[in-house]
Amino acid sequence: MTSQPQPVESVFSRAWELLTRNWIIIVPGIVIGAIVGIISGLLTPHVYSSTDYANNPGLAMASMGNVFLNAAILACIGVVAYIATMTFTVGMAGAAWARGTTTLADGSAAFQAGAGNVIITAIGLILLGIVAAILAIPTLGLVLLAYWIFTLYAMPAAIIGQRAGFSAISESFQIATKRFVPTLIIAILIFVISFVLGLLTLPLHFIPFLGPIISSVITQVVIAFAMLVIVGEYLNLRASGALAPAAPPTTPA
Repeated sequence: MTSQPQPVESVFSRAWELLTRNWIIIVPGIVIGAIVGIISGLLTPHVYSSTDYANNPGLAMASMGNVFLNAAILACIGVVAYIATMTFTVGMAGAAWARGTTTLADGSAAFQAGAGNVIITAIGLILLGIVAAILAIPTLGLVLLAYWIFTLYAMPAAIIGQRAGFSAISESFQIATKRFVPTLIIAILIFVISFVLGLLTLPLHFIPFLGPIISSVITQVVIAFAMLVIVGEYLNLRASGALAPAAPPTTPA
């Protein structure tokens, strides 16, 4: 038996209330982002002068090889960081909606239980994102918009709904199709909030040391709020009976 889901504005207001009571949700993104930033700094290639290249003809080839190697390493680290950030944030958001409060332990538990689902889901999202990016210009960006809307619930489906891999993306498509208007509103509002705050924090990058830190914190606040909204709508639909019950958590043999 299904009931009427809560209106979108209720989800937004409740998400903001939960965020103001659970600022700890932004911590995983800040910590993981800092770690990635430090590693990126360590892997930044040394800048050689034209004289160095002239005195050592093989230096250019070696330098180019280091650039490609470092780029590959950073890409892998970026994927791992994305998976960890999403899993922790979604897990903590789900706990906040369920209990009103959350801790880092909720994020850790979500990571341990759902990392496998998230990895496969992330691979699917990356592949779809590449296709959407390729088709963005000929479709005037409509494919990218569709990608954002129809994959909005993929991570909550993988982590909270325990959907295995690509079935999480499939469930996200089903939700967005059934609830297209509310999903479109959520997607547009999150984009507008992110865009506006991005413009407002742009000058902070010109302030040495402190500016990027403040900008990073604000960015994580936006990400945490967006995830609370998305998770809230996902749970809203599940509570109304519009979605199938979550799969039982997998346990090691």
